[in-house]
Order: sequence, then C-alpha cells, then structure tokens
Amino acid sequence: MKNKRKVESQNKNRVTGAIILALIIFMVFIQRTNLEWVKNWWAFLFLIPAIASINTVLSEIQNKKGFSFSLASNIVGIIFPIAICIIFLFSLGWNTSFPIIILLSGLSMLMLGFVRDSKGSGTIIRALRPWFFSWGFAVILVGVITFIDNGNFGLQNQTMLRWFGYSLLIAAGGGFISAWISFRKNSKADLITIAHLVVAFIIALPGILAVVG
Repeated sequence: MKNKRKVESQNKNRVTGAIILALIIFMVFIQRTNLEWVKNWWAFLFLIPAIASINTVLSEIQNKKGFSFSLASNIVGIIFPIAICIIFLFSLGWNTSFPIIILLSGLSMLMLGFVRDSKGSGTIIRALRPWFFSWGFAVILVGVITFIDNGNFGLQNQTMLRWFGYSLLIAAGGGFISAWISFRKNSKADLITIAHLVVAFIIALPGILAVVG
C-alpha cells in the first residue's frame, strides 16, 4: 500500500514538473516572439507555486485527512498566485486589484475557520474559530465596499462609512460568540471570556459610532 502511494506521488510530481517545464517553455516562446497581447509575460511565473500547490492539494484529498490546515493553506497558495498573475498579466489598476486582494484575504480567513485539525495550528484555530469566521466575512465586506468606492458608483461618504461600521460589528461578533462559548464551557466568566469580550467591545465601539453617527 505504501509503495503504491509512493509511486502515485512520484507520478504526480513528474506531471507537476512537466507542467512547470511547459509553462517555462511557453514564457520563453512569448518573450522571443514579442507578442503584443502579452506584455507582462513574466506574470506567468506566479503560476509555478500555484501548480505545485495543486499537486499538494490533490495528495491531501487523496489521503482523506479532512479539511486540514495544510489543505487550506495550499488552496490559498493556489488562489493568490493566480490572482496576482491575472492582476499583472492584464495590468489591472490599483482600484481594481486592491479590492480583489482584500476579498481573497477575507476568503482565506473564512476558509481557515473550517480547518478541523486536532493538533498544531488546528488547536489555535479551534479556539478562535468564531473569530476566523467573523473576520473573514468582515474583510470580504470591506473588499466589496472598497470595490464600490473605487468604482465611483455615486454612493455618499456617510453611506460608505456606515457599511465600514457594519464590517467592524461583524468582526466583533466573533468575540461575543467566543465569549459565550467560553462562558458555557467553564460555567463562569474566566480570564479568556473577559479577554474575548474586551477585544470585541473595542472593535465594536467604532463600528457602532460609524453606524449611528
């Protein structure tokens, strides 16, 4: 069984190496032929780590380890390089690329909330899972707001400020939920519960002022 997995892993590595080699040859071809529609041909270099991460993701899925931290980080390692490649390849402006980066950051945080590892990083994520979910949704909302703001859709500054306030309230929600879970678990307001509440209130206060004001 181990030998079979070893052979499969070697085969995947060969395929990954072949794809990377083909990509490099393709970039050399573009650079030599001076194709006008691909000015930033070097942006394809960002696809190399993405291809390597795809190989690791397939191995993780095949090993059926569940949604581990390694699987989540490698999925992020696929999404971000591809996004960066597209940004440079098509020369997207800062007004477009910045919201994309924010959205992907929020998606990454949200994804980490689903990690089910019982050891290592999974222990920390399990303890702060509501925070990861709330911050993930909050950062995604900030990305949407930034995209709308940069797109000049004609929304008033007060409306935009109110939506930023909503994002802070969403982020603070993870702290309140964590505090409630900690209180129910220990049947008392211990130091961890109080810490969750304090941080949540600090984050929520400017959000409340932005929404009400």
